[in-house]
Amino acid sequence: EDWSSITMVSSWLKSFCSATTQMSATKAPMLSTTLAVFHGLQDDIKTILHSLAMNVSPVIKKGLLDAHEKLSEYYYKYDESPFYTWAACMSFYHFCRC
Repeated sequence: EDWSSITMVSSWLKSFCSATTQMSATKAPMLSTTLAVFHGLQDDIKTILHSLAMNVSPVIKKGLLDAHEKLSEYYYKYDESPFYTWAACMSFYHFCRC
């Protein structure tokens, strides 16, 4: 059972690896992409949770729920931040000037 759990979890880590790669793609983090990355991870976790078999360890389920909740907290903090609104406006301003 431990090996099947490890195999299952390792496949999920690809989403986190992808998110880390996206966040590290530039020398400076981009606020405009941060929310999209968080949202993508939340969607992946939600999909995983809905597809879990009934006999999956409660510890694994709790870990996924905790990860989703933590991403929700970060998502809310960014969404409420005036810096995100400012960054979005600046991105739009620079886009329109080109």
